Amino acid sequence: MSAASIKKSNSPLFIIGNPRSGTSLLRLILTSHSCILIPPECGFIIWLHEKYANWQITDNNDTIRVELFLNDLLACKKFDTWLLDRAFIEAQIHDNQPATYAELCCVVYSSFGLVAGKTLGIWGDKNNFHLNHLNELLNLYKNARFLHLVRDGRDVACSYREVMTAQSNSPYAPILETRIADIALEWSSNVMKIESFLSTMPSEAAMTIRYEDLVLTPSSIVMSICKWLSLPFETDMLNFHQQNKIKKLEPDLTIDWKKRTLQPISDATVKRYAGLLSNEEQDEFLAVATGALRRFSYV
Repeated sequence: MSAASIKKSNSPLFIIGNPRSGTSLLRLILTSHSCILIPPECGFIIWLHEKYANWQITDNNDTIRVELFLNDLLACKKFDTWLLDRAFIEAQIHDNQPATYAELCCVVYSSFGLVAGKTLGIWGDKNNFHLNHLNELLNLYKNARFLHLVRDGRDVACSYREVMTAQSNSPYAPILETRIADIALEWSSNVMKIESFLSTMPSEAAMTIRYEDLVLTPSSIVMSICKWLSLPFETDMLNFHQQNKIKKLEPDLTIDWKKRTLQPISDATVKRYAGLLSNEEQDEFLAVATGALRRFSYV
């Protein structure tokens, strides 16, 4: 798909989930498909929406308006990890003449795709931040699809703590809860919020998969996702870690807490909470989040 056609695309794919649920892994698996583009995470669609919601085709030839947009875009947190040249994005805006804010954002994604040299069939986005802006995304893209990746909250708690003990000099290093009750409340609230939103959508627009199923039976799960997206399965999707090493699909500024994306899919972290959380901590988590755990067959 060329830049001229992707700007009109109204059916992007949004990967959503609670932090530390494997959404970065899923992003890399999917963007390793020859017809799927999912850049590193950046929330500019939401952050710039209010200011540029009334974008219209005449704005593309308004030098000041375009300059203001590019200034704001390049100032967005993590957009520097896209490594896009300002002049190139500007040229794509002029060439494609987006008529709405939604199309303008499509042009930014297509610019990334063109630099990556991909033949695009589907463009997408992965950002846990978006779980609080699902209706806003759907209002922008009426035919958007949402893929929810959920992971056992007790293993999420272990991952939160692991990240917070790791060393990183990145300005984007996450700040996560470490108290079990706080993690349980955050996780259960987030996953149930996502499921409540998806329950209002037609089946062809929403899909939920479990992290555990993905890492235990990767071929089967990835094939089911491809079928849902009406795309053929490609074996390179399961070799994402090799492409990540060569092409740095996960940016240097965020790889410190995502180093497992440099390795093949593994189920080594499934149910590790049994050895890392005390019995008291496990009971504490259950006291807060039993309902959500039961919803996804974790208890």
